[in-house]
This record gives sequence, structure tokens and C-alpha cells, in this order.
Amino acid sequence: MVRPLAKEAGKIDTRDVVLAYFTQLVRENLHIVLAFSPVGELFRVRCRQFPSIINCCTIDWYKPWPEDALSSVAQRFFQEKLVWALGI
Repeated sequence: MVRPLAKEAGKIDTRDVVLAYFTQLVRENLHIVLAFSPVGELFRVRCRQFPSIINCCTIDWYKPWPEDALSSVAQRFFQEKLVWALGI
């Protein structure tokens, strides 16, 4: 499946070149999300075992949303979809 993409990109049609192009595409487009609690001894142990978790990552802290905020966002989203679907 990668062969046509490699050809479009001007790559030579050999197995090694196509594999290298595939690897390049994966590296550019693969994103991994890890979610775990940042408290406790287990977190500290994991950070020591895998320092890239801290050094090579973006850490976002998420806090629970208030229920009224979630409801407001959902209502607005569904309202926009309904308007789009009805063509109003």
C-alpha cells in the first residue's frame, strides 16, 4: 500500500527504499498518548526506568470539567450539527 505513495513522492521503486519511506511516514505521523496518574511511588519508578517519558514528551495536566460546562459544550455541538443537517 505504501508503494504508490513512495512513487508519488519520487522515490525509487525498490523494497529497501519503500520500506525506508514507510518508516519515515510512521515517524512523522505516529503519536502516542499515555495516560496515568502522576502520583505515587509507581509513577516515580516508571520515570526512572523510562526518562524519555519526562524529557521527550509534552505533559498536559487535565482536570475534571464541571458538569454544567460539559453540558453546555454538548448542547452547542448538537445544536450546530442539527442546524447543519436541516440546512437552516
